[in-house]
Amino acid sequence: SFAMATPSHLCKLCVLLSSLSSSRIDAFIVGGPAGQSLVSETHRTSGRMNTPLMVTAERTSEFEKASFDTSIDELPKCPVTNWDADGIDLSRLPPVERTLPHVISRVDVPVGMSEEDYIMSERETLLEQLTADGAVWLRGFDLMKSQDGFRRFYELLELEPCQDPLASVGARAVVNKKNAMYEAVNKPSRAKFFVGMHNEHTFKRTNRLGAFVCFKPAETGGEFLLLDGKKMLREIKPEVLQRLYERGVRFSNAELPFFDFLRNTPLPVKEALQPVFQTIASAGVSAKIDMELELRWDENDEDGLRLLAFSPPQPPVNRHPITKEPVWFCNVHSHSRYLRDSRDGKLPETSGSSKLNRTNMFYGDLSQISDEDLRAIDEATMKNLVYVPMKEGDVVLVDNYQVMHGRSTFTGERLHAVTWFQ
Repeated sequence: SFAMATPSHLCKLCVLLSSLSSSRIDAFIVGGPAGQSLVSETHRTSGRMNTPLMVTAERTSEFEKASFDTSIDELPKCPVTNWDADGIDLSRLPPVERTLPHVISRVDVPVGMSEEDYIMSERETLLEQLTADGAVWLRGFDLMKSQDGFRRFYELLELEPCQDPLASVGARAVVNKKNAMYEAVNKPSRAKFFVGMHNEHTFKRTNRLGAFVCFKPAETGGEFLLLDGKKMLREIKPEVLQRLYERGVRFSNAELPFFDFLRNTPLPVKEALQPVFQTIASAGVSAKIDMELELRWDENDEDGLRLLAFSPPQPPVNRHPITKEPVWFCNVHSHSRYLRDSRDGKLPETSGSSKLNRTNMFYGDLSQISDEDLRAIDEATMKNLVYVPMKEGDVVLVDNYQVMHGRSTFTGERLHAVTWFQ
């Protein structure tokens, strides 16, 4: 079959083998919406999908880490996701009587007391409030205007940092390793794109808390966004919510778009080379990516022939690990191609990491979710968005299991960062 390929095809094959065997293989997998700092498109897929190949990744040495790896080795890995979704009665949800976020202002600090002493003295109350309300906004403090001051803040609260859930794929740049700080989608190339609402997690790993800090607000826009996962269960149409819960959901986290040239080869060549490429991609992913992924072929006229990387089926509703209350825990708003295109418009043809990081969402059996149901989720999401216009030194603490976050479009320079906690 190789003998039937043209010189041009064989040249492309050599280039592909080289790229897949290089350290860049891990740059294409985005397992969770945190990857929006790299993602330039979110697209729906159609056509046929077949030949699954499950991959579980374990890196065995520092040498094997890719240059895009954003692991901070001094920190523990992000904890394993706590899935607890069986037997939830969605028809008997109690009302939600809270408004995000709980606000603590600098003027609340007693006269004569330092900010550090105040934060330390209020530690237990603040963390209890965070669990109860889902998000706490600290406004007007001077301590957190510097990177070292921000670190001092979370040390006073005795929070324990962990790596980004997507550390092994380099989806988020490290701002300050010493202070365990990651970039929070500030890139000018992403300024015109709305970062959809999401919990920071992959199927495998989820951080319990996050602290988002503003060092410089955007000239216009760029507000930090919050969405109450408890309230979302009451706001999504009951029939839509029940359908998603019963059938589960599944995300395509990325695509390998290098294979469209195979469509112009004789069918025997195409059929012979597809399993070869799939095996090569599998080897590259399993060597470098700390995720469980299933690779499937997909082919349609709009997107061509490519390999899609799927995370395992998962419930869209989960119980909070401490309160045990059910919450909306589903990244459809950031991952759905239909919703992405509706917000940002169809994006032009691209290449590189932005094309590799296309994402989408399906039912757990990989059947399509209707546009009507996706619109219902979007309507509930946008209705309940909370805009947080953070200023220099402001920090928003987020309980990642019960409150989603995102970011509005902006102009000018925007400098925000985040640290994740166990």
